Amino acid sequence: MIQLSICLPTRNRQTYCIETIRALAASDRTDFEVIVGDNSDDGSVLADFFATDFHDSRFRLIGPEDTVLPMVDNWERLAGQAKGRWVSVIGDDDYLDPKLVLLLKYYERLYPEVEAVSWARMSFNWPDNRPSPALSVLPVSHETLVVIKSDVQDRLFRWSEGTRRPAGGFGVYHGAIRKSLMERIKRKYGGRYFEHPVVDFESTCKTIREARMLVHCQRPLSVLGACAASNSAGTKSQKTLIERARVFKEETRGKVDMDDPVFPFPISDKGASICASIASTTSWFCRTYGIDLTGFPENFARAAVDELKNVHVKQDYEDKRAFFERGFDTWENGKWRECFKPLPFQGERSTNEMCGVLKDYLYIREDADPSQTPAEFYRFGEHAILPVEHVASGVRTFAR
Repeated sequence: MIQLSICLPTRNRQTYCIETIRALAASDRTDFEVIVGDNSDDGSVLADFFATDFHDSRFRLIGPEDTVLPMVDNWERLAGQAKGRWVSVIGDDDYLDPKLVLLLKYYERLYPEVEAVSWARMSFNWPDNRPSPALSVLPVSHETLVVIKSDVQDRLFRWSEGTRRPAGGFGVYHGAIRKSLMERIKRKYGGRYFEHPVVDFESTCKTIREARMLVHCQRPLSVLGACAASNSAGTKSQKTLIERARVFKEETRGKVDMDDPVFPFPISDKGASICASIASTTSWFCRTYGIDLTGFPENFARAAVDELKNVHVKQDYEDKRAFFERGFDTWENGKWRECFKPLPFQGERSTNEMCGVLKDYLYIREDADPSQTPAEFYRFGEHAILPVEHVASGVRTFAR
C-alpha cells in the first residue's frame, strides 16, 4: 500500500529536479510514490531522463500540456493523481525524507483523528545562490505537539502575533495531509484542491480550517532548498523579483488576481514582499469563505512594521515603506493608516555572518559546510538530531 505521495511540480529547472529525484530514489522504502509534474517549456529533458537514465516504479512523470499551466493548476493535477494515504508537495530544489512514513504511521496510532502533520524544516541555499554570506538552518528539537486549532487559526487568519511571517505551518507544502482531507476540501471549496496563485499559503488556510486534528513534529523531515532560479532567490534582487512577479501574473491570468482591489498591496509593485503576498492570500480566503477578520488589519500593520525592521538596504527599505504607505492610504479609505508606524531605517548592516545555536536552531555558515544539495545537507544535519526511527517509536534519547 502506498502510504505517502510526494508531489514534485517543476518548471524549467530540470537540473535541480533531477538531483531531487535521484535523492528521493536513494531511499530503500517501497511504501511511497513520487509524482513529477513537468510544466517546463521543453518537456524532452525530463522525458529523456525517465526513458533512458532513470527506471524506478515508485516514480511517475506527468509531462507538459500544450500550454504552460499556472502553478496552481500544476499542483492541482498532481494532487488528483496521488494514490497515497497521505500527500505532500515539495519544490524541485527541495528534499523530503521518505522515512516520514514512519512518523505518519506513529501519529495515526497515537492520534486516530490526525489529518494534518507539519514538521520543522531545514533551510539550505544551493551553491549558485550565495551572493553574500549566508547560513544554513538546522532545527535540533524533536518533540511532538498537538496543536490547538483556534490558536493556529488566530495566528494565520488574524495574524495575532504581528510578525512578518504568520506562524501557520500546516498545509500540503512541506507538510502532509491525509488524502481523505484533500478530497473533503475539494468537495467544499469549488471542486478544486487549490484555487489561489499563492498555493502554499492557500493550502495552509484550508488545512487549518478543516483538519480534525493538527500535529506538529519539532524534528525536521525536509529541507527548503533555494537555487538561483527559485522564487525565494528572486527576493534578493528587486529587478529579478519584479520580472518574476510579471511572469507569475501573466501565467496566472484568469485565476484569482493577486493585484486585489479590495486589498491594495499588489505583488507587481516594486516594494512588494512575501509578507504582503501572504496577507493578500489570507484576506482573499477569509473574505471569500466568510471567516471573521477582526484584528487582522491592525495586526497586518504590525507585521508590515516588523517586515521593515528586517530590511538592511536603505533603498529596499524606502521602496517597501512607500509600498505599505500607499496600500494603507488606500485600504478602506485609510481606515488603518494610523496603525502603520514604522521605525526609521536602522542603517545598512551585514547579516548571516555568525554561526551557533539559538533557541533550538543550529545556524551553520554555508562556506563551512561541504554540502552541495539539500539532500546532502539533510544527511549532514542528521548527525546532530534524533533519528526518525527514535522519534517514531517514542524514544527520547540517542542511547540504543
